[in-house]
Parts: sequence; C-alpha cells; structure tokens
Amino acid sequence: MSAATSGSGALAFTVDEAADGLCAYVDASPSPFHAVETTAAMLEEAGFVRLEETEPWPQEKGRFCTVRGGSLVAWSTEHASGPDSPMRVVGAHTDSPNLRIKPRPDLARAGWQLLGVEVYGGALVNSWLDRDLGLSGRVTVRSGDVLEPRLLRVDEPILRVSQLAIHLDRAINDEGLRLNRQQHLAPHWGSATRPATSRRTSPSSWTSRATTSWAGI
Repeated sequence: MSAATSGSGALAFTVDEAADGLCAYVDASPSPFHAVETTAAMLEEAGFVRLEETEPWPQEKGRFCTVRGGSLVAWSTEHASGPDSPMRVVGAHTDSPNLRIKPRPDLARAGWQLLGVEVYGGALVNSWLDRDLGLSGRVTVRSGDVLEPRLLRVDEPILRVSQLAIHLDRAINDEGLRLNRQQHLAPHWGSATRPATSRRTSPSSWTSRATTSWAGI
C-alpha cells in the first residue's frame, strides 16, 4: 500500500488504498502469529529495527520492535530528549474468535474423521457452518533432535462443519439453531478407517507428529 505525504507532513491515503491495504493485511494474517509477522515486516520496511530479547539492545535513538510469539512491541525514541520525555501508547490485540485445535484432536465418529476443536473468543458459532475451512497457526515440529516452531497455513478447503439436514432437526424452524460447542462444531476432513466408532487415530497421523502450540480454523 502506497501513501502520499500531505503539506502538513501527515501520510495521506485514498479510500481505495486504505481498503486494499486492510484486505491484504487481513488475508496475510489468519492467526496471531501471522499477524505479528506481517506487522513486523511492515515495520521493518518503514525503518524499524527488529531486536531479539536475548541480545543487547542499542542505546542510541531510533525505531525498534521485538516479537514474542503472538505479541509485538514497537517503539520510537527518535524525538526523545530524556527520561522525562512524554510518550504516547497505542495498543491492540492480534487474536480473533476461531475454532482452536485441541492438543489431541484426532477423532472418528459415524464413519467420519473429525478434528477436535475448542471455541476461542466470542465466536458467532453458526457462521462456521457449511463453509470451506482451512488451518493456520503455529506448530512445533521435530527436526532430528531439535524442536522447531513453524508457522502453519493451509489455504485449502480441507475442513467443513456441516449443518444437519432438516429431517434430522425438525424443530429448528420453531426453536432456532441450537449448537453444543463440544459436540456439534468438530469439523470433518475425511472418512474414518473404522466407521461408527469413537476412537483416537494412529500416532502416525500428522497431528501426532507435530505439537500444536496454537492453531485454529
């Protein structure tokens, strides 16, 4: 997203530029970890220096930022004259309502392979029904003897939370949609090897090989 500088020195955006920039940011940020990495990249492009918490920090004035998981802090000391200089603080959260994957998510019921999830935040749960869903978040994988955190993003329609057909929920038109968050929101993503049974899948599944530190739908 490009910006022009007005006569007062402030950045000026057109409505289309602002809308396009917001859409691009949201598309690139499906999880808090992606949002933080996207924001950090934008800050670095604007001249901020990314610092590691474990390394010495510079004493000179400048623009800096640091990242820890799904959190980011950025600050500027360019115009600071001393420890009594006033400062402005702006805060926002990086998370949003979603279906978060449980630590042991592999399930099989009624012939379907399901993914165990937990509702995170104030989600409007009915909005998740009958939609193509993907995955995003952060996982920890084993590489030799080392555990490595990696960002995960699957922009493919691999999951779906299906709504019951009308003949299985006759009262819906009179009583409204009633969803049990533990029983009715587990998305399906394949056929189970043993239909009509509730069980855990084999430890060789990908969800067992990777530790889900934070991933959602």
